[in-house]
Order: sequence, then structure tokens, then C-alpha cells
Amino acid sequence: FSAHYDHIGIIAPVGQDSIANGADDDASGVSAVISLAKYYKEQNNNERTLLFVAFTAEEIGMIGSRDFSQQLDPDQVVAMINIEMIGKDSRFGQNALYVTGFEHSDLAKIMQENVRGTEFTFHPDPYPTQNLFYRSDNATLAAAGVPAHSFSTVQIEKDEYYHTVKDEVSTLNVDNIVSSI
Repeated sequence: FSAHYDHIGIIAPVGQDSIANGADDDASGVSAVISLAKYYKEQNNNERTLLFVAFTAEEIGMIGSRDFSQQLDPDQVVAMINIEMIGKDSRFGQNALYVTGFEHSDLAKIMQENVRGTEFTFHPDPYPTQNLFYRSDNATLAAAGVPAHSFSTVQIEKDEYYHTVKDEVSTLNVDNIVSSI
């Protein structure tokens, strides 16, 4: 499970604010990784080793995840779930995530099977022209042959807060984050 904790930093000011905090991109994902780590630690019944990773330097070329992927034997990694921007309502409504590179593995289908009987759904990435599969930390492990996908809710084509100083906690839908986790 992964997310990135960096953001774009200091940008042109809007009023007095010049710091792009990245509440959705990607503090929402990091909060999910921390929550999942806590959950699985409490369960203490994992069938395999689970890694929980917060990467740096995603915004400047996935440097952290690239270094991380070079330290691993891809044959020893079953899958990677990268959580990217889950603080906004999904195009598919509540209780829904889309999965970048959906068609490159059966990971999303397996996950959908595991939530059968609930209202939660997983969908193919609705923004193929954005190339989101190649724009986040999942890409480095996917290139090594690992089923590695980003799970997201952001409506990237109309998110007015994306990469701005306005990406603040007050713009997030906390219920959406909890549902996604």
C-alpha cells in the first residue's frame, strides 16, 4: 500500500497564501495508508507480508518510488495498491474508486469480488487521456511487471483545487476518504 507525501510546495501566491499543502494530493492517500497499516496490525492475520510506504518526490518524477522499486525483487511482490487523491467525490458516486490501468491486471476485479454484498464498486479509469496510470508511484512497479495500480476518486478534469494553494482540508469529503479506506 502506498501514497506520496510530497506536494508541489511554494507557488505563485493567491492573496497571502503561496503554499500548496496538498490535502487531497496526496495527504488523503497517506491518511489511508496509515489507517490501513493500523487496521492490518490490529487484525494480525495476514497471509503474507504487507508493506506500507509513503513516498517522496512523486511530484518531481517519482524519485522515491523509483528508488524503492529498485530495492525489490518484482517476483516477490504480489500487487501494489497506490492510493492517490481520495478526498473528493468520485465520478461514479459514493462508495466508488476508479483504478488506473484497470485492464492491465485482474486486481480490481479481485477486489470487487472481495466487497461483494456491499455498495462499494471499483471502476476503470474514466480519464484515459490524462495517462494517470503512468503519472503516479504505481508506474515504477508496473514497469517491473508487478500488478500496480492507483486507486482514486478525483475528478481530475474538473478539480479546481488540483495543484493549487486551495487544496486544503476544508475542501475534502472526509466521508469519501473513510469509505475509500
